[in-house]
Amino acid sequence: MPDLTPMMQQYARVKQEHRDAILFFRLGDFYEMFRGDAEEASRLLGLTLTSRQGVPMCGVPYHAAHTYIARLIREGRKVAVCEQTRVPPAGRGLAEREVVEIITPGTATEEDYLEARSNNFIVSIGETRGLMCLAYADLSTGELGLAAAPEAAVFLRDQLARLRPREILVQQSLLEDRVVDSILAEREGVLQNRLPDWEFDLADSHARLRKLLRVANLKAFGIADDAVLPFAAGVLVAYLEESARTVLPHVRSVVVEQDETFVGLDESTVRNLELVANMQDGSRRFTLLEVIDRTRTVMGARMLRRWVLSPLRDVSAIEARQTQVATLYHDQATLSRVREELGRVLDMERLLSRVGMERAHAKDLVAIRTSVSRVRTLWGLLEGHGAGTVAFCTRFAQADRAELDEVLELLERSLLDEPSTLLTEGRLIRDGYDPGLDGLRELRDNSRSILEAYIAEERRQSGVTAMKVRYNKVLGHFIEVTRSQADRVPGHFIRRQTLTNAERFTTERLGEIESAINDAAERIAETERRLFLDVRARVASRLGLLLSIARAVAELDVLQGLAYAATINGYARPVLAEDCRLTIAGGRHPVVEANLPSGSFVPNATSLGPDETFFALITGPNMAGKSTYLRQVALIVILAQIGSYVPADEAEIGLVDRVFCRVGASDNLARGESTFLVEMNEAAYILRAATASSLVIMDEIGRGTSTNDGLAIAQAVSEDLAHRVRCRTLFATHFHELTAMQLPGMANYSLQVADHDGTIVFLKRIEPGPSSTSYGIHVAELAGLPGAVVERAAGILAQLVSAKEGSPSAASPGGEDHWPARPGPSTAGAALETSLFTVEELIAQEIRSLNVDELRPLDALEAIDRWRRELSDS
Repeated sequence: MPDLTPMMQQYARVKQEHRDAILFFRLGDFYEMFRGDAEEASRLLGLTLTSRQGVPMCGVPYHAAHTYIARLIREGRKVAVCEQTRVPPAGRGLAEREVVEIITPGTATEEDYLEARSNNFIVSIGETRGLMCLAYADLSTGELGLAAAPEAAVFLRDQLARLRPREILVQQSLLEDRVVDSILAEREGVLQNRLPDWEFDLADSHARLRKLLRVANLKAFGIADDAVLPFAAGVLVAYLEESARTVLPHVRSVVVEQDETFVGLDESTVRNLELVANMQDGSRRFTLLEVIDRTRTVMGARMLRRWVLSPLRDVSAIEARQTQVATLYHDQATLSRVREELGRVLDMERLLSRVGMERAHAKDLVAIRTSVSRVRTLWGLLEGHGAGTVAFCTRFAQADRAELDEVLELLERSLLDEPSTLLTEGRLIRDGYDPGLDGLRELRDNSRSILEAYIAEERRQSGVTAMKVRYNKVLGHFIEVTRSQADRVPGHFIRRQTLTNAERFTTERLGEIESAINDAAERIAETERRLFLDVRARVASRLGLLLSIARAVAELDVLQGLAYAATINGYARPVLAEDCRLTIAGGRHPVVEANLPSGSFVPNATSLGPDETFFALITGPNMAGKSTYLRQVALIVILAQIGSYVPADEAEIGLVDRVFCRVGASDNLARGESTFLVEMNEAAYILRAATASSLVIMDEIGRGTSTNDGLAIAQAVSEDLAHRVRCRTLFATHFHELTAMQLPGMANYSLQVADHDGTIVFLKRIEPGPSSTSYGIHVAELAGLPGAVVERAAGILAQLVSAKEGSPSAASPGGEDHWPARPGPSTAGAALETSLFTVEELIAQEIRSLNVDELRPLDALEAIDRWRRELSDS
């Protein structure tokens, strides 16, 4: 680097160590970026790109850096902040600089970089001994978890859909697996770090976890000494510690997830059911989360979001949640007061995490003080009203109340109500907390009184009455004595200046007082900083207790929110069963119902069971409510398994291990995937991953290709689900031919329509039996299709129906014991494909498509007779 200036050589050295990050390089009052970093940042942030000596550069003011860094983090970029650690005197020479912080999407802890109501997870994944191992963490809250499974694809899809991480650390060799690589490629906007295989070491992972959790072994967390489960945890812990530039004292435990902990929800299901984000703009509007989120704290909001994406599979755990919801649901007065108190609790989890990483300022500690005070009130409220079954009470009772009182007393006694967020300007500590600080403040605030007291003492001892303390910028403080009494001043007076009418003196004592006054402000700031750091360290020593209380508060908030949602929405407590039944009376779609006028939603029943109907084939016209019905059943099951009440009159839910939702049409043109290919990908995944304990809802399989192909695919998928998987299935279709299938456990249902002299009314009610028609032309008319087009469509439909009714050898759906032949060319599907041709062209097309080898003589004669009649009629 001989041609570079010393400063640019310094930049190049720092950049070499952080090649994968955008380097914010501090120059005076700006952070500057150079070369490729400048070009990328100018594009992402809309900054003006300039150059110096041919080097591209751009910059941002240091005081506004958080705003720009937050935007880069949201774009999935990594940022390294390089500060000036020592500036040479008189500005001569090169300032010393070093990277003080590395900020990535998965390691951010500042409020500006985070979504308050969502976790900020980072995950690491690696494979060893035939197991896919995953570790996840939220540095901003101190959460850490481990999971592993042999089925890499299914496991990885479910975990990433559930955690929705902002950053991923991946073992390099895993990317050689095409399936794993494609799953990771689907996580658009997520920062992915490829790490060499040698960084993933099982022994190192065990050692790092033991050190992090401050234990001799991991058995207390259910992890044996030779367990493979922590394989991916070591690199994650190392990465977090390196990024945070500190140890992680706020990470106090690790959650070990078993194979059967949570219900599997893949990305497609989460998206199609609109659990936490809608499919229009990705916001939480018109989602299940929006409807049931009645939490009062952001901690509770984050926990509820995790619960929605992670329904439980353990009956006892679900019922424990239900019981606590019921406790608050049946005591509305207590519920109201709990909600009021929770509204004053701040984000203790993230506040305490900043305390643990030594990043908390005084207002953070004041927020903790306020929240702890409300926690004490909550405990007394619940204890006094007999709500002892609420888990919060149990956790609080087990905590060391004396320790909590000690923390609260310390914070109340030490910190101002409105302290500064800076540690260098004072305004942190209350009067009366520290005698030394009080003395300095007395000196600063009452300097005139101190000087007057001193000069009064000098007058008394010397007898010189014409003595005053004065000040100017040249001499500072001095003692002025009139010329008539100047010869009587004591010997320790030191002459400073002679005037016409007076003499000016100083003393050693006056110099000491003046120095103390001048230094008081600086000493006050330093003393307050020292005292604040001591208070923060003492709070950090109680971090385990406080984090436990914070998580208890979050759980209480979720439970009361579910109780309140059940109250205002009219939900009922479901009964849980171990078998595969699914019985719902008066079921409603929670989101649709919430956005319709009160009482206008039409409820529907559902009854599926292992020994009766487990495959419901649902037909009916568009706009009749098929998709709404399918989704509401899945949402009711998910709500039941998070421990919530459900939108139904009654419900008995046999626990599911997975929920699959194949509804709607979407494409991924950026990857060359058409709507139909996406549909087939989702269907293939369902057939591979579903078990007898799963719930599958599928809508309009096979509609993205030709009618014959689509019908064949829909029938084959139906038969596989009914014959091989035998899971609870709701299968909606417009292929009315499928209603003739005779599959095990299958029953036909349809959405009812009232037709009064051509006027169609969709009743939104599901009843047994197949639908007779799809009413597609009526729907087109409702949509505003021009009248001439609607009339022409009606005429074409009449021709198609006639052609279908006279068609020879139409394929019939298969029964239980065989897979059906592909539907023949003379079905309605063939007619649909040629629906814009004349009668002659239709007949010619049908003749060309006949399979003569399979055509019986009688069928041929009937076809010739029909063609003759059709030509005569035309």
